[in-house]
Amino acid sequence: MINSATRRCTALGQAPAKRILAATRRGRALQPFSPGQLSSSMAEVTSSTDGGLRETVKAAAAYSDAAAYPGGAPAGPTDVAHEDDGPMRFRGNGGESTTRPRRGAAVPGLAANCWGQDELKQRYPQLSENVDADVCIVGGGISGLTTAYLLAKAGKRVVVLESRLLGSGQTGRALGDMTSWHTGLFSSLERWTSKEQRQQVGISNAEAINFVESVVESEGISCGFTRCPNYLLPGPAVAVPGDSRDPRSVSSRSSNSSAREGERVLMQEFEAAKAAGLDVNMVELDRKAGGGGKALQLPDGAVINPLLYIQGLASAITGKYGGRIYENTRMRKANPSAKTLTTMEGCQVQTRQGYVLATAAPVTSSLLDSALHVAALHGKQHVRRRYVVALKIPKNSGYQPGVYYDTSEPQHSATITPGKQSTKMRSGYHDLLLVSGEAHDQGKRPSQYGQPLQQLESWARSRWPAAGERLYAWSYQYFQTAEDLGLYGSDPTITTTKDVYVATGDCGRIMTGGTLGGNIIASQILGWPAGQLYKDLYNPSRKLRGGIPGLPAWSPRYFKNTIQSALDMLLPLPRYVKAAGDIENLARGEGTIINSGLRKVAVYKDEDGQVERFSGLCPHLGCLLQWNPEDKEWNCPCHGSCFDKQGANIAGPSTIDM
Repeated sequence: MINSATRRCTALGQAPAKRILAATRRGRALQPFSPGQLSSSMAEVTSSTDGGLRETVKAAAAYSDAAAYPGGAPAGPTDVAHEDDGPMRFRGNGGESTTRPRRGAAVPGLAANCWGQDELKQRYPQLSENVDADVCIVGGGISGLTTAYLLAKAGKRVVVLESRLLGSGQTGRALGDMTSWHTGLFSSLERWTSKEQRQQVGISNAEAINFVESVVESEGISCGFTRCPNYLLPGPAVAVPGDSRDPRSVSSRSSNSSAREGERVLMQEFEAAKAAGLDVNMVELDRKAGGGGKALQLPDGAVINPLLYIQGLASAITGKYGGRIYENTRMRKANPSAKTLTTMEGCQVQTRQGYVLATAAPVTSSLLDSALHVAALHGKQHVRRRYVVALKIPKNSGYQPGVYYDTSEPQHSATITPGKQSTKMRSGYHDLLLVSGEAHDQGKRPSQYGQPLQQLESWARSRWPAAGERLYAWSYQYFQTAEDLGLYGSDPTITTTKDVYVATGDCGRIMTGGTLGGNIIASQILGWPAGQLYKDLYNPSRKLRGGIPGLPAWSPRYFKNTIQSALDMLLPLPRYVKAAGDIENLARGEGTIINSGLRKVAVYKDEDGQVERFSGLCPHLGCLLQWNPEDKEWNCPCHGSCFDKQGANIAGPSTIDM
């Protein structure tokens, strides 16, 4: 069982005789690290009770070392828009874009959300000359910065390359929840894993939360980290007028049957979670806890402001442990055998121990590299998009704190964030009900979107009736593996060496999965036992049971989406691909794909009526892009590349614009 002894583990590398991923296996403690396994020169981490970022952490962002930053010192943390700025502005309503346009903005694709992603400013310089390092990490999100933090703290010379700004990717769009719960249901893991492996899933997730708590305390990061219980509710939710699940449209018999099925799934998950070693209980909730009724309760989940946390990590990396971070520095190509990376500007990073691709979908640098990743990695997962709404809720409304999930497919998540934890809210103004869900495969046709934000609001109000107006709405992308388990470790392609690592497939558990992935990769690089503990479970080359013997678990939906995209690319489909003459009828601020002879062309009409045209094919491997009418951007249904409305690349594996 996961108990108080395992809940208070220390950070990996905090002290020579301690470990991060402290775990138990069938009640027997695993062997701890020995003192010789950690760098003897590692400095002990000091704790702080200061309510904000400590002065030492603030100074970290202003770290000035000519050798470390030949291109100039990074800006101070005051340049980052995370201070309170009064009541939140009303954005993301009425279907307008939730991403910043390319024209007139320094960084494309930033979401207008309560964490303030759209107000990020550059804090670290762009790489302007060749550098060398022990390890280079590509990607400035949760998995990349967790890896960099651990390596830098262990005495490694670390370089982080971020193509835009730290937190400008999926981490800055996360709900901020952390949980030991499996991303789907523990009962769904039984096909793929043994009982021991399911226990490892629960333990590893719990230890990821413990790690974040330890770092927050030791580094003095003010990010609203709060322990709270997790609840699993039966789905579907109670229907309300205007909801597609309105009971007036179904018979009471069907409603009763649905309720019984929800309770059956809940009981099944209760048994599976118990068997996996989780300290789970069946409880009866009142109306102020997710609408009331039976639920599973799992103690010691957490909520956190994701942007403030990774900014604190970055400050510690650069100011305390000597790491180097470069923003607006995009990787263009890699040479695995030489262990080098080359940026778009032609600067080179020469590494001694390799590099880490912590970019959600591993970025690729050639057609061959891309094709090999399809067989070795992309085929094991498919790309999804999930929505988030932030609803105004009265301060001290009496709603029970916690993170709530349900058993529906797709799953919903919800948590109440106090006003002081949101970067754009004054303490005491009001609280936010953050709700995510209505996930679907990315890159579907515009006509298939429906009204995901309205459906999400409907679900939220059915369980939290006091929820008020929508203040923010955005979405985030994630990669779903066939087994609902992340892929963290050595790159599985045959052209790479053991010194190339990838972190992908977090299945929507961005903070928990990214933290876990960073720990696993850093441990493998450093040769710590934790790197072997979950190697088989999260190994990108794994072959779990339940699939075709001898073959990895391919994602059927990946192949479905890819084949559909190929057919769309090759065949004229007038029922959704518009003809060139329809451009005049295209609404301002919208995009579409048109037939132009045998070619597919992406067309965007801006608010002034000016039309821009791009190739409709993804520059990664040529899948047909689709217009996303909710986020006003172009999405690839095959491998996850995203581009803003004017063609700027905002997510890999593509590294170039449309």
